[in-house]
Amino acid sequence: QAYYTLHYSEPAGFDCGIHCEPNPHVDGLLHFQEREDVDDPYTYEPVSFDAGSVSGLLWEMLDALATRLTT
Repeated sequence: QAYYTLHYSEPAGFDCGIHCEPNPHVDGLLHFQEREDVDDPYTYEPVSFDAGSVSGLLWEMLDALATRLTT
């Protein structure tokens, strides 16, 4: 099992990311987490991807992150 993260942050404090790693706040390893400010707690939600390759997974994660940042 490979652990990885794709995390994004802004100087104003907002940050979010897709993580595949153990976390006591979620079942399983793969999840999306975000917070509006560095002093706020993260919210977590499970995610899944269909990619069959590392490059495909990266593109799916970038698409998911771009979608979140434009909503």
